[in-house]
Amino acid sequence: MIYDKLEQRVGPELLPLFARFSFAATLLVFFWRSALTKLGDGFSGLWTPSLNAYAQVLPARFEAAGYDVGAMSGLDQLIVVLGTWGEFVLPLLIVLGLFTRLASLGMLAFLAVMTWVDLFGHGVEPGMWFDGDPKGLVADLRLYWVLALLVLVSFGAGSLSVDRYLKKRISWAR
Repeated sequence: MIYDKLEQRVGPELLPLFARFSFAATLLVFFWRSALTKLGDGFSGLWTPSLNAYAQVLPARFEAAGYDVGAMSGLDQLIVVLGTWGEFVLPLLIVLGLFTRLASLGMLAFLAVMTWVDLFGHGVEPGMWFDGDPKGLVADLRLYWVLALLVLVSFGAGSLSVDRYLKKRISWAR
């Protein structure tokens, strides 16, 4: 009986809270620092990313354009801007527990693209699972990132979240 009550609380309540805490403690600052390197100068830097942003997000296309942002397509520029904003907005939404499932799905997509760019654009070694070497930054670490995000997609944000507050608020208004 005690086990049943504990099991009912751990999955839907404690696991999402721990996943969000883990995300905040390890990845929030990581993504924000990365995003800060992509901002251009001043306030307009929010929509005019730095050259570093193009080199990080679209390395092969930026090189093919002769490292000239003006030679990049409008779609390329949009991808870099949205990627930069995503590094700020999606982690913040997850930590706040606001639109958590959607933000976590967005982060999963972001991680897929980031991993692709790291492996094929920057030549990062992927490492391997089951090799006994926890330094495989792509294979090993990102597996943990995906696990935390899948918990949030599956269970939502948990009890201490803006999502839960809004859900209660909306149900009271009915």
